[in-house]
Amino acid sequence: MAPPAGISIAGTRALVVGATGGLGSAITERLVAGGARVVTSGRRELAGVGATLHVECDITVTSERERLIDDTIGALDGIDIVVIASGVVGFAPATVMRAADIAQLIAVDLAAPLALLGEVAPAVEDGGAIAVITGAIVDTPIPGTSTYAAAKAGLSSACAVVRRELRPRRINVIDVRPPHTETGLADRAVFGSAPTFPTGLSPSVVAERIVRGIADGESELAPSAFGAA
Repeated sequence: MAPPAGISIAGTRALVVGATGGLGSAITERLVAGGARVVTSGRRELAGVGATLHVECDITVTSERERLIDDTIGALDGIDIVVIASGVVGFAPATVMRAADIAQLIAVDLAAPLALLGEVAPAVEDGGAIAVITGAIVDTPIPGTSTYAAAKAGLSSACAVVRRELRPRRINVIDVRPPHTETGLADRAVFGSAPTFPTGLSPSVVAERIVRGIADGESELAPSAFGAA
């Protein structure tokens, strides 16, 4: 069976989850600039990115995910592209991590996006695309991120499985693993303090590459796709 083809961005209907983050908002702006109509979602208000509708919701809650999908279909009359860019990070050695901290990261970074991936897929039109931001942490784990790395690696593995499951409908599932990007996520850690990172990539540059990968039908954007060594 042939792999999923690319998709022209102009005229598409897109949902960007986690659009209140630095990368999610940049992806939204790039999709809008390319001629897509976009519904955004996040836990906070969002303005100034050209979205057709913004839905405040918490995707760790089943009813909120269902409302998000319904509201998106209502606003756009269908979905062609989904970008899942939500997530939180925490920093602590495995020796001091406790069950509550582990559960929080697993819920936000693995369970919720994986559930949403399965729930939104039936609403995506045949030939569409779902891009999931996992991150370079999958390729290069960092001390103090054992649970975060495990969650993102699990989500990355799930992308490969769901891609095969959706192949009969020609829906591409893209595992997106950009290197450190200047989104401010590390500065908003839910616990612990981030190590010192070198200057990261610009969110606008990363967003442009992600949208190009969606358009070109790429199934994986490894760190090297963003110019990383």
